[in-house]
Order: sequence, then C-alpha cells, then structure tokens
Amino acid sequence: MNTQVMSMVRKDFVASHLRSQLNRLQNVLDNIEEENKVECDFAAQSLKEVETSLRKIRKICVNN
Repeated sequence: MNTQVMSMVRKDFVASHLRSQLNRLQNVLDNIEEENKVECDFAAQSLKEVETSLRKIRKICVNN
C-alpha cells in the first residue's frame, strides 16, 4: 500500500468538510433527541446528504 501525505491546503479542505458533516449529524441527532415528533423524511434526507458528502471527501483522500 502506497502511503501519501496530504498537502496542507487539502488537509484544511478535508477537515473543514468533515466538521461540516459533523455539524449536520449533530443537528439530526439533536432533532431526534429533543423533538417529540421526529420527521423521518428530514432524518433520512439529512443522512443521505451526509453520506454523499462523506463519499466525496473519501474520494478526495483516495485521489490525493
């Protein structure tokens, strides 16, 4: 396996996008924990968007 080192710019980009996805997941979790009525459509759509974004971030790391 060939180990590659991320450039500082790419590292900052990936870290920023990971933080963004963490915030989105925290929002979904807060909604689930705090609301008496959880909207499944909101949770499902949010999780799908996070998954898509994480796949893109993973590709950036792989194609470094």
